[in-house]
Amino acid sequence: MMRETIIICTIDLVFVEIIKRILEDKPKYNKVMVLNAFSELSKIPLNNSVKLIIVDDPIIGTSSYELTSYLRLHLKIACPIVFCGTSEHDGKRKAIMSGANYFVNKPFIPKDLSNTITGLC
Repeated sequence: MMRETIIICTIDLVFVEIIKRILEDKPKYNKVMVLNAFSELSKIPLNNSVKLIIVDDPIIGTSSYELTSYLRLHLKIACPIVFCGTSEHDGKRKAIMSGANYFVNKPFIPKDLSNTITGLC
């Protein structure tokens, strides 16, 4: 059986812990990969084992919107992408237009984030 991976793109260690706690009840995901910079995207497995990507704005090395677009257009990632950012300055529209499937407004309510993630798992 292929191992499934959830990727978290963020520079926020507290955010990583929140996501890991949400995923504790999902034993089938036996790998959580954390990337904090655009330069680390080469670590993403391209063998269809990625189940979900969570992008938390900001990220090191590029805008989170460009990172999302790069995942879709250059790496051809097809799994759902959840984008966590502010809806100010058209943030939600930019996230969806760059390739995100879901948008969670920051500051987020943990239960809302949990419902979005568990609904995709």
